[in-house]
Amino acid sequence: MNASESAAESSPALPTLCAHDVLSSSDLFYVHFDERGCSVTLGFSRVHSSEGVEFFLRFHDVRDVRVRGWGAPGKKDVHVERAIDGTVRVSASSDGSSLRFRAADATLSSTRNFVAASNG
Repeated sequence: MNASESAAESSPALPTLCAHDVLSSSDLFYVHFDERGCSVTLGFSRVHSSEGVEFFLRFHDVRDVRVRGWGAPGKKDVHVERAIDGTVRVSASSDGSSLRFRAADATLSSTRNFVAASNG
């Protein structure tokens, strides 16, 4: 086993909601930087038919933050992945804007189900 396999095996799994297809098909509506805890919380929402869910991912011990512009809430191309060194790399981008940072870990901080308004 090489060093990268060892690091990957010893790194805790990211929450299932961190999958690219889940995050990029959800609306990113909330970004909160907390300098006291050196954390970032991202809030996402998904609606299917008349049911919706909001979920919040909290990233701990955040560093190397880069922000370039920021668009309205909505779908973004979001990637959350565990790097070989065990850190979590996060990027969210859309036309004219991007957010990137590294974190020690990610947790699902809360979820909420709701009834979505009909479009008709």
